[in-house]
Amino acid sequence: MIAARVAIVVFLAPWLVAATDRTGDIERCPGVAGGAIIGTATADGMAAETPDLVSAFGEIVELGTSVRFTLRFAEPLVVPDDEGRPLRVDIVLRDPDVPVVDAGLYRGVNRLLRYDAVADPVTTILLLPEAGQSRFLPPAIDGDTLTLQVPGRTVSADEDETGTSPGLGRLRWGVIVRDERACDLLGNGRATERLVEGETAAASLGDVHGAQTEGRVLMTGIAICGVLIAYLLVRRRARSPR
Repeated sequence: MIAARVAIVVFLAPWLVAATDRTGDIERCPGVAGGAIIGTATADGMAAETPDLVSAFGEIVELGTSVRFTLRFAEPLVVPDDEGRPLRVDIVLRDPDVPVVDAGLYRGVNRLLRYDAVADPVTTILLLPEAGQSRFLPPAIDGDTLTLQVPGRTVSADEDETGTSPGLGRLRWGVIVRDERACDLLGNGRATERLVEGETAAASLGDVHGAQTEGRVLMTGIAICGVLIAYLLVRRRARSPR
C-alpha cells in the first residue's frame, strides 16, 4: 500500500512543480524596434530594467471557482513604476473552445490577465476574440513574489450560474513581462503550461508526508524485528551443545 502511494506521488510530482524560467534572459521584445535598452545587462549584451522572472505556478483553487498565478522574480518588484511606460505583466491564456488571436507579442492566445504597475492598479481581463473587457482586484505583491487571482467565470464559461468553471482544467497559460522595449517571456511566451488543481496538489503533498511517516514507522518496525531475530538466533546458538 505504501509503495503504491509513493509511486502515485512520484508520478504526480512533476505536475506540482512551478514552471521555471532561465535567469538573465531579458531581451528586446519580439518585433519591437528602437534604440538601446537601458538598465541591467542581459545575456545578449543588451540591457533592461524589466524584472527577471524566475518561476511561475498556475493553479485552480476554491473548489474550481478561481484561478491563481504565483510569479517569482530574481529581485523584489519596485512598484508603482513611474518611469516611462509602466511595467506590464500579462498572463496569457488559451481556451481551446474559443478562436485564438495572433497580435504582436501574443501568439495563439485568446485571454489576457493584465497588470500594469501604476499608482492605482487593477487586474484587467481581456477576452480578445470577443473584444470584451472586465476588471478585478490587483495582484498582491510581496517582495519578489506577485500573486494574481481572478474568478474562473471571468475567463471560462460558468456552469449553470453556479460559480464553477469546469473548462478551467483545459486552459493553457504563459507569462509575458514587459518594461518599455524589454521583455522576459516564460519559455517562448506562448500559452503551453497546465493549471494544477489546488486542492489536489495540497492533498498529494499530504499523501507524500503521510506516506513518508508510514514508511518510517514500517522501516523502524522492520529494523526492530531484525535486531530481535538476530538476538534470538545468537542466544539459540550460544545454548546449543557443541
